[in-house]
Amino acid sequence: MSILAAIDENERSKTVAKIASDLAETYNDTLVALHVVPEEGFDSHRNSLQSIPEFQNYSITQEIESGKKFAKRFVQESVDNVDLNKLEARGRVGNPTDEILAETASLEPRFLVISGRRRSPTGKAVFGNTAQQILLNAECPVVTQLSDK
Repeated sequence: MSILAAIDENERSKTVAKIASDLAETYNDTLVALHVVPEEGFDSHRNSLQSIPEFQNYSITQEIESGKKFAKRFVQESVDNVDLNKLEARGRVGNPTDEILAETASLEPRFLVISGRRRSPTGKAVFGNTAQQILLNAECPVVTQLSDK
């Protein structure tokens, strides 16, 4: 089995990586680190690269690979003594909620580890809440670490 850690560019993802690593070690599972690049992030990144001739054909496949590399490096830098033989990194491009749930459905991990921010009910209604949607729709146990930031 595996433990899936949803990693983003925020400081709180360090805790996600550590919790997921501890779970993977405890259960002798593979740690799968997933980084989702939001669609709008990919579009702006691709547009910024188009001024460089070598990158005019920057593809979604390249962005997925970039997300995968980020996830692996992030875990390596966040977790002491991570077992690289039991670390698998994955990247996706799209809506983070949808992509995390899709990865969960295909991987069927023992646990999904995510982070979230504390928000007021109004903030959730106006801005949505990825963590809340994942908690309500994931088909596996979800471990979450809430932050005020």
